Amino acid sequence: MMFTLQISYPVRDYEAFKKVFDSDPAGRASSGARSVRLFRDTQEQNSVTVLLDFDTKDAADGFLKGLRRDVWDNPDVIGQLMTAAPSARILEETAREGQGAG
Repeated sequence: MMFTLQISYPVRDYEAFKKVFDSDPAGRASSGARSVRLFRDTQEQNSVTVLLDFDTKDAADGFLKGLRRDVWDNPDVIGQLMTAAPSARILEETAREGQGAG
């Protein structure tokens, strides 16, 4: 079973967001995330979604709490990069089909 943290970012400028994202200010690399996927809406280029997969809900919760504390609560980051507050939710995988199905 996998838990996916889904984050939606309404960004001002995708390239500026991507530069900060790539610098990993929230510590994705050390958070226990098994995979990280970055999506950009094909119609609304400044609408970005990030999916991070974790083995446990606790790991996803812990990363989200740190992200809020260390990044989202920083007015410089949010004010410069976002047009509104990001939103997040944790999804529990209940089925998988197709390529890569376990």
